[in-house]
Amino acid sequence: MHAQIKTLTLMAAVLAAIVVYAVIPKEVTLGSYTLKKITFSSIFHHAPQVKKRPKSGRKIHRNQTILFIGDSMVEGLSRRLGDYSAENGHTLYTVIWYSSSTERWGTTHTLEYYMHKYKPTYVIICLGSNELFVNDLENRAQYVCEIVKKLGNTPFVWISPSDWNGDTGINDVIKENIGKEHFFDSRHLKLKRGSDHYHPTWAAAAYWMDTAAQFIASHQCANPLQLNKPKAHHKATKTKLLQPSFEGY
Repeated sequence: MHAQIKTLTLMAAVLAAIVVYAVIPKEVTLGSYTLKKITFSSIFHHAPQVKKRPKSGRKIHRNQTILFIGDSMVEGLSRRLGDYSAENGHTLYTVIWYSSSTERWGTTHTLEYYMHKYKPTYVIICLGSNELFVNDLENRAQYVCEIVKKLGNTPFVWISPSDWNGDTGINDVIKENIGKEHFFDSRHLKLKRGSDHYHPTWAAAAYWMDTAAQFIASHQCANPLQLNKPKAHHKATKTKLLQPSFEGY
């Protein structure tokens, strides 16, 4: 009997507490303290999730002074890059060093000379076609690193050689030492070659540049360059030719 009375008394006390809690205001001030009433909705209500801001896209480089350097493959590529440059408000300077290699550009001051002369804000390189079958890959890695060092903080892209019969590793050496975001891989391209069986025809070189331009203008590239497809032909006039006998500055 006493147990039943205790149970009823406890239930009555709980019920009274619920009633009192229900009728009191949401906030009660006692001296300098303010007590806020807790509700079931506030207990189970989840705070709104903060939406993560999407990563801002990489800056598109516009109205640049472009220096395009490399071996004889640059000759065909630069014709098409001239179209892109004029169409997109860039100024293009081209230096073609016939029969050159990463060794020639990496161990001379030729690149520094033209960097100082033209003051480019963007550099495009096409080197390696004369090194597709070399075996001293450790040395080539050093030359590639030296070339990149000469560029300082100038944004750049390296258009890899488009091989016609494989290579012994120069493409991988370049990619590993400059990073994939600076490297346009030309190995998958099937280019029609000219009478020497090495250099692409003018049409194939234009296609090669069109394909490279897609990468250079994309956010896969470390420094995207505005390269809207040209609607007309614009001759590349600022071109310097260096013969194989040139020993470099």
